Amino acid sequence: MAADTGIDEWLESEGIVDRRSRVEAMVVLAEAGLTRAGKQRMADSKLPRAREVLWAKVIPVCSDAACIAAVGTPPMPIVTTTRDRCCVCGGSNTRRAVKAMLEACAARGLQRILLLGGSKAAHVELRAALAGSPVEVRIIDGLNASPSTKTALPDLEWAQLLVVWASTQLPHRVSQSYTENRPRDLPQITVARRGVEALCQEVAKFASGGRG
Repeated sequence: MAADTGIDEWLESEGIVDRRSRVEAMVVLAEAGLTRAGKQRMADSKLPRAREVLWAKVIPVCSDAACIAAVGTPPMPIVTTTRDRCCVCGGSNTRRAVKAMLEACAARGLQRILLLGGSKAAHVELRAALAGSPVEVRIIDGLNASPSTKTALPDLEWAQLLVVWASTQLPHRVSQSYTENRPRDLPQITVARRGVEALCQEVAKFASGGRG
């Protein structure tokens, strides 16, 4: 006799956390011909195909209000999942903040950010998070840079936004070369907290609300 598995239990093991969402998922599986109304178990041989169909046909979102708001009203069913399955944060607050920032920047047409300060580890994390996106960041390392008005001006002319990461190691002589020569039409914001999440939140807030 072929082995089988309870569909409800299997959906729970896949990270779908509430009964409403599992019913939604069962409808998706039924539409794909993998089960039918009233059926409670599925042959184990069908599970790989069921997994492929399921995650291609639903929008997985954790219960965090920010993630729920981020998906809006998508064309496919939304199912509530564990955080690691969430299409917005993937279990990471930083990933969610990056996604929100990129969406806000896209809406505003913001693609070129000049960043003063930040640690080397934060620089690596930020560049990795933005890889493949339209947003480009030029980073001025507060510990290694020795800017002058002459070297700062090309960066300032290129940028659409100047970000001062004030809570990091950023000597005044470095930031001053940029802030004192900033064109009047170049907006500037200050990030008062450490971490890529905080940086992205502040940029997203600017891009959404226009402060700076």
